[in-house]
Amino acid sequence: MRDLDIERVAELVLLKDVNFKDKEKVRDLLREYIKIKDEISYLDSILEDFENLDANLKHLKRDADIIKSTLPRLSKFTNIPFFMGLVKMLDTVEKINIEDLESVRWSINKEIEELSEKLKKIENELRAIIINESMNKLGTANLEEFLKYLENINFEEKEPTA
Repeated sequence: MRDLDIERVAELVLLKDVNFKDKEKVRDLLREYIKIKDEISYLDSILEDFENLDANLKHLKRDADIIKSTLPRLSKFTNIPFFMGLVKMLDTVEKINIEDLESVRWSINKEIEELSEKLKKIENELRAIIINESMNKLGTANLEEFLKYLENINFEEKEPTA
């Protein structure tokens, strides 16, 4: 069963199964599960941004090197008043340390791995509780069947009092 399904089953158990005894525990686990999933997604996005930044900086450094090597030849034939300022700017671009980005990327990857392990543990806890409930209700550990069972439970409607 996919991760989304275990989340869906847990939500339905909380919403529809009025006799479910471990609601607090499942609610807490589900909150933590969603929080960690969101954090992993956020870190993945940051990691992608760092990879784009790294690629762009490498291109910028390469282009700066090409421009810097071309400037002396151009300065022989034209008067470039801002030549020295441009050379200083290109020197600054060449001094950008890309290795620092690599260490940040490693840190983010490590954090994602740790969160993924924690997410897997929480998912396993949720799965165990839900399978136990499925066994009690239907006599089967098949979560697909339990999901269908939960989807077919109607909310109890209170009769109006006169």
